[in-house]
Amino acid sequence: MRRWSWILCLAFFSFILTTPAPAANSPADCESAAKLSDDASEVFLTNPTVAEKKLKEAIGLCPKSASLHLNLGMVYFQSGRLKDAEDRISQAILLNASYAKALNAMAYIQYVKAGGDKKFGEGLAAKAVELEPNNRQYKVTLELYTANVDTPPKTGQSRPDAIGVIIGNKNYRNPTLPAVKFAAQDAAIMKRYLVDSLGYDENNIILMRDATFIDLVKLFGDAQDHRGILYNRVRKGSSEVFIYYSGHGAPDSVSKKAYLVPADADPTVIRLTAYPLDTLYMNLAKLNKEKMPKNITIVLDSCFSGGSQEGMIIPDASPIFIETTTSALNQKNTAVFTSAKGNQISSWYPDKNHSLFTYFFLKALKTSVAEGKTLTTGDLEKALLAPESVNDHAWRLYNREQEPQMNGDRGVVLFRK
Repeated sequence: MRRWSWILCLAFFSFILTTPAPAANSPADCESAAKLSDDASEVFLTNPTVAEKKLKEAIGLCPKSASLHLNLGMVYFQSGRLKDAEDRISQAILLNASYAKALNAMAYIQYVKAGGDKKFGEGLAAKAVELEPNNRQYKVTLELYTANVDTPPKTGQSRPDAIGVIIGNKNYRNPTLPAVKFAAQDAAIMKRYLVDSLGYDENNIILMRDATFIDLVKLFGDAQDHRGILYNRVRKGSSEVFIYYSGHGAPDSVSKKAYLVPADADPTVIRLTAYPLDTLYMNLAKLNKEKMPKNITIVLDSCFSGGSQEGMIIPDASPIFIETTTSALNQKNTAVFTSAKGNQISSWYPDKNHSLFTYFFLKALKTSVAEGKTLTTGDLEKALLAPESVNDHAWRLYNREQEPQMNGDRGVVLFRK
């Protein structure tokens, strides 16, 4: 339990230097307690037994000092006595509920100990950052929680009329089409975020794995009839719509049009066996006009260049540039995210068991929820394009570019604090 990163150990070392505040205690006694605390700080790494004795004596003189209880807790922490550390730091928080150092320390203990309460710890870490937003140490602790996107935070929000469509196309029937390794998992976790974090009713979410051409037509309609299952589910004037697709995209080399690749597609005749992206956009524009939903968010974790993480999906073809946006959705309440530019490949993030784009999409969402901040589509765009996000990792992992694209309304609210 004593092998922690040097950054966090350094952060905790600084706690021991905290000077106790007089608060409601005798000023003279608290001054003596401060001297004992200073003495303890000089020996707590080399002689924790002496440091513990001095801090207990200090607490006897100034029992209402939250910082003294925290200091003793950190001596216990340094000695591997996590239960004793929790008890003392809990006392510090009880004495001062806005004591950011104590909140951060307790959050880290919950993270490192076996069976720690991760949800409790994440809340404490977020509170510490909220109290002192410029403190790097606290941000590091919160990052430990938000870096794991597999556990969506529960918010208690309610969107009873919101409709979600989640598609994860991992497996393809044609042997020349490689599997999209993380598509099914990404889709399942995206659904959990809609329910747990954004307040969607689970019964209002359509989850499809390995969707076929007919499945996509039934969901979104076709060029002749836009009134598919999604259209019928949307409540006029009150629904929000969220669409997520993870799977192959592909171009038609003649028309230069983009397609979603269903599980039963034939890559040699994409234009006849895949679902046109233009049709999706046009049918959503018609839905928008007729049903007037509050907003529509489309998230496509797919590349449309003809390439993939596992190689070309169209035999004997070279990557080509495909335009994946459309003016049909340039409306105030609609936002479209694509995981890469039209001539780029959407990459995987094997260490996180996600696609690169979806990982950082969920991470931005989880961070906003943890910090209690409203998240708009514009905020999400900034997070996806920020340093240490998608493109940086694509270069680091694969020596290539992957620049997510966002078009449409940057004011659509995905999470409201």
